[in-house]
Amino acid sequence: MRSLCCFVSLGWLAVIGCAIPEATRGRQPLASAVIRGESDGLVDLESAAHSRQRTDSDKHGRTAIAKTTHKHHRSHCATCNQSPCSCQGSTEGNLFGQIFWGFFATPFAVPSFLLHDDHDHFAEFPDYPYADDLPGSLLIDSSFKGKTQTWTGNIQAVAIPSSHELERFGGRLLLENSDRIGLDTETNYWLSTGSQAGPRDAWTGDFNLTYRFAESEQIQLRAGIGVNWLADQIRPEFGVNFTYGIDWFPRRPWTISSIIDVGSLGSAMLFHNRSTIGVMLGPTELLVGYDYFQLGNARFQGPVAGIGYRF
Repeated sequence: MRSLCCFVSLGWLAVIGCAIPEATRGRQPLASAVIRGESDGLVDLESAAHSRQRTDSDKHGRTAIAKTTHKHHRSHCATCNQSPCSCQGSTEGNLFGQIFWGFFATPFAVPSFLLHDDHDHFAEFPDYPYADDLPGSLLIDSSFKGKTQTWTGNIQAVAIPSSHELERFGGRLLLENSDRIGLDTETNYWLSTGSQAGPRDAWTGDFNLTYRFAESEQIQLRAGIGVNWLADQIRPEFGVNFTYGIDWFPRRPWTISSIIDVGSLGSAMLFHNRSTIGVMLGPTELLVGYDYFQLGNARFQGPVAGIGYRF
């Protein structure tokens, strides 16, 4: 049952990970300065975040579409003789709404159901995952007599080589307590050595408040909201962020983690997924995996390797 929960959650992450990047594929670049395959990667990143161009034709087109839609809606509901409108169009809209909300409720409701998490238990943490030959990273209503704590932390440092002579180095800090509340923050340093103007660099990151909505001794899932940010030589940019992640401790010494961030940064849409497999050596974790980062039409992906410390 626990393994099924992990596969369901990871499968949903994979669906979102494929759907969101594909949804933006084929759109026009967010800035005319982006020349795919020729400009260096950091220019793509900065152009996507800083671009706020809106053509007049686009504005007028959107206005016309909005007016037409509003007019159609009024004429449609005028034939219903009911308030609110409950004819066929409204029924179809309600059905679509149920499907829409059902899709987004599934990754929260299904893991809690499969893990039998009724949110009516007391949880504590060992010093680190698998400490004292424990089966995972959490103790639930346990009679364990060893050392426990009401909070836990995970700090990581990773390296992610990308294309366009672009290197990325990142760090992440996750803090959580027994009440399921957490803080999840990440920072990335981007260094481009391929620019004709010389080396360029930039910083990106996020800051999220999270809630561990489903948990067992071996599996924890969390979600949260926060902000994205970028700092470079032009100007700072900010945006909103939604994060969803899973940690799975199937058997000593293995760890499996995946996290998705969906939001905005400046005028561009942001999507980020990092999935890793790790090995615990005491409280130290060695991890490898794959990282995908998309900002607007600028995409950066590659293998990731790093080291973590769980405490």
